[in-house]
Amino acid sequence: MKNKLFAMLCSAAMAISGFAGYATFVKADNDRYEYSFYNGNTQGNSGQEEKATNRKVYIHPVSGPGLKYTVQGRNDGTAWHNRSTQKTIYSGSTVKVTNYVYANNETWARLHYVRTTTAYTNTIGYWNPDPS
Repeated sequence: MKNKLFAMLCSAAMAISGFAGYATFVKADNDRYEYSFYNGNTQGNSGQEEKATNRKVYIHPVSGPGLKYTVQGRNDGTAWHNRSTQKTIYSGSTVKVTNYVYANNETWARLHYVRTTTAYTNTIGYWNPDPS
């Protein structure tokens, strides 16, 4: 009986303190810009960021359903162009995507994503146009 009471008290203390069920994502060195996509939509885009090298674009989704990602590029005042092939990337993965933004003398990059499944939740992750 004492063990059961002790276990219940410990559980209550952890729940009150927020310790039970608490999870956090540790950012990796290349996790530079955060993005969030609501999977009730069919497609969306990250914010645009400057692309200054020919390095692969780093993508690290940390939660939510997988998405189909394409790297897009443009210059000021021009339309967005696909500069990579479309890649399906799932949460927990870390992928570097070959792209041709810099090779096309474009200064801005963004991620374009298309849902793989209808889920009324967000896919959240990090990306970096010029990882180290």
